[in-house]
Amino acid sequence: MKKWVACMVLGLAACDVPQAPLVTGPDGQQRIQINSAGLTCYDTRCLDIDTAARSVRAIGFETTLIPSGISVANGTISPDDFKRLGIVASLAGGEGSQSDRG
Repeated sequence: MKKWVACMVLGLAACDVPQAPLVTGPDGQQRIQINSAGLTCYDTRCLDIDTAARSVRAIGFETTLIPSGISVANGTISPDDFKRLGIVASLAGGEGSQSDRG
C-alpha cells in the first residue's frame, strides 16, 4: 500500500518539474533531450538516465541497465523509448538507491 501512495505522490510531484526539451532527430522525428546533470522529465515521469553507464533509475527504485534496443548514445531518446525505459526502471524494484546515497 505504501508503494502505491508513494507512486501517486511522485506522479503529482512530477507535474511541477520542468519538462525536457524536444529536439528533431536526423530522421525528422521528435526526440527528448536527456539531462546529463540530473532528472530527465517527460509527460509526468522523471528518470535519472546515465548515458555513459547505460543505466536508468526511477525515483524510489534501484538503478538498472538500459536494454540494448533503446538508443541513448547521442543524448536523446524517442518518446516511445522513454516510456519503455520508464517501465524498465519501475520493474527494477527496491526502496530506493541507498547505495547511491553514500
